[in-house]
Amino acid sequence: MESETPLAGVSEASTPDQRTQGHGQPSSKATPIFIPSESSGQGLNMHHLELLHQFVSSTYTTFSPDKSVHHVWQGPVIRMALSHPFLMYEILAISALHLAYSRPANSTWYYTRSTELQSQALKLFNSVQRAVDASNCGPVLMFSSLLGLHVLADPSRTIGLNSHQYLDHVIHCIMLMRNVQKLIIHDWYDALRESELKPIFDVWQPPKPYHVPQPCLNLVQLTENWNVGVEVKEAYDQAIERLHWTYAVSKVPNENHTTVRWLLAWPIQLPEAYQEHLDQRRPEALVILAYFAVVLIFYKNCWIVGDSGQFLIKAIASHLGPHWAQWMKWPLTFVKNPTTGDT
Repeated sequence: MESETPLAGVSEASTPDQRTQGHGQPSSKATPIFIPSESSGQGLNMHHLELLHQFVSSTYTTFSPDKSVHHVWQGPVIRMALSHPFLMYEILAISALHLAYSRPANSTWYYTRSTELQSQALKLFNSVQRAVDASNCGPVLMFSSLLGLHVLADPSRTIGLNSHQYLDHVIHCIMLMRNVQKLIIHDWYDALRESELKPIFDVWQPPKPYHVPQPCLNLVQLTENWNVGVEVKEAYDQAIERLHWTYAVSKVPNENHTTVRWLLAWPIQLPEAYQEHLDQRRPEALVILAYFAVVLIFYKNCWIVGDSGQFLIKAIASHLGPHWAQWMKWPLTFVKNPTTGDT
């Protein structure tokens, strides 16, 4: 996003000496942040203002502890949403979900509003995702990220599910992240790094070799013990390497987190071949996912995550059965004792 775009508030043409003509009449060259359109929706009301206030005063702080990232969510992202209604509706939707969590007495009302707003967001997004360009790659990135978090956090999608259905739910969340890789990262990564979203991409890189628990390091043996083919082995190895990075940057199991700062990095960076095998419920892919679920346990203090990690580990163990018990032994220790992993 260049500074002279409408996202910055006014265009270059709107310099102080050009804003008025004649007797103080506004110049037609002035560019507002928000240009109303039919797609903006006619049903916005005071409840939506409440949701927007919740987002800019509270919800955004649960995405990262980094103050520079806070600024991005409070400023540039909101400006993007004013010009891209699909993003605004998803912001309001996840804010309603957060309020359902924060105000349990009114949770049913907020859950309903959240579902309605997300449906509207998806309806608007369906046409946009076929035409991603420099003008909307930022909003598409933020929308896709929020959508993935929303689906993970929404308890109404998981109530009453058995272990196999819950596993399907989580894999669906990961598949949603394919949009980020396919629509955004491949073509627009360099441009986004130089945009107003830059702080989101400024990630501290942990030193190598990564400090990772030994059972997780042993995952590299997973592809050595099974004949999975060269291409699949490369995809699994890449997924494992990115998982090791996630452990290192999150400092798991030595730190607990109250935001989701690093959680999306792993699903966003997954190679397509791994995602396909995960979607097919291949055992090796599921074992790797179980070790990611251990990371989730150390993010359980964030409302978006909660007990997702423990549920996911149990669901994977149930799906794989005793044949893969050796590989599931370490993740299952965190189900017994989420704090330390000790049995």
